Amino acid sequence: MRIICIYFFLALFVTAHSQTIIKCQVLDSATKAPVIFANVGIVSKAFGTVTDEKGEFKLTVPDSLMNQKVRISLLGYKIKDIPAKSLANKPLIFLSEASYNLSEVSVKLKKTKRKTLGNETTSKAATCGFTSNNLGCEMGVKLNIKHKETQLKKLSFNIVRNDYDSLIFRVNIYKKNKDGVPGENLLTKSLFVTPPNKTGLVEVDLSKLYLFVDDDVFVSIEWIKDFGNTTGLFFSCQLFGGTWYRQASQDKWSHLGAIGVGLFVDVEY
Repeated sequence: MRIICIYFFLALFVTAHSQTIIKCQVLDSATKAPVIFANVGIVSKAFGTVTDEKGEFKLTVPDSLMNQKVRISLLGYKIKDIPAKSLANKPLIFLSEASYNLSEVSVKLKKTKRKTLGNETTSKAATCGFTSNNLGCEMGVKLNIKHKETQLKKLSFNIVRNDYDSLIFRVNIYKKNKDGVPGENLLTKSLFVTPPNKTGLVEVDLSKLYLFVDDDVFVSIEWIKDFGNTTGLFFSCQLFGGTWYRQASQDKWSHLGAIGVGLFVDVEY
């Protein structure tokens, strides 16, 4: 079978004389500890990145967008929006912890049905994936929820090709907003995944999150660490099924209907 590869080319075409490079460090306002893997970028634009293990980031912004606000966000912290011009002169940024009003969860003993939602494939014949180190890039699928109080139990995806020595992803779960695209993140803290092997099926236990949903949600994996330049990382995919993706932190979401990345979730209802 012919191999189908979908490349998310994320090159930013700006000339050297028309851009500003912003370098900052993001710290916890209370502990002064580095805020690791925070999303940094211009909302709805493909100019974004992620902080490293020192809380540092480097963001290249075209001069035409220097009047725009840069958003800095991480689950568990309050969102901070800062004009790009001001950010260029701020070596340190402090984020404050956010508080959440958690809904009460009631556990009922009842007969449950199980189902798998998303693009259930482990094919090696069709692949798609990341081919550059654009931090904050995400790709995901929509889960069509048809039953009230559906619990998300397990996320699975299959790595077909991996040119890196180690990997780490962030898993995100978004509500569907009024425009039908990923909106508010349902998680209250980051969910990191480190695959145990270079290739093969990866399973992520979601049951302990006690996520019960009544409407469609989106599940994505996010590229959050620079592992150096290689030829890429590829997952199983299938014809149709759909893939939702964005090119960088805080970017707008786009939909590719012809190819479905192989992300699938076991649910109970």
